[in-house]
Amino acid sequence: MDGEITVGLFREKCVRCGQRTSERYDRQPTCESCRRALELKLAAAGERQHACPVDGTLMTKKVAHSIVIDRCPACQGVWLDAGELDCLTEDVAREAMLAIARGY
Repeated sequence: MDGEITVGLFREKCVRCGQRTSERYDRQPTCESCRRALELKLAAAGERQHACPVDGTLMTKKVAHSIVIDRCPACQGVWLDAGELDCLTEDVAREAMLAIARGY
């Protein structure tokens, strides 16, 4: 984050998702969740690829719910690091509760 904050009654829209935000990342209006996703993608790009434990194919990195998931392009299996399933479950439950509270 470059530390800039937009001040004013009308906040800009996040360049990735369109949510109103006063935060900026790389000089662009970017909400906190999109900033986290961008940072995770950058971190994932620097990680080494792992072989799929099922068929040995090199897995690709995907970001979902603020965690980096290894996914096999051949068998479509996914691999989670320690603690990531709990984080994923908690994040999905939190989003479901927010949707219920908003009446969606």
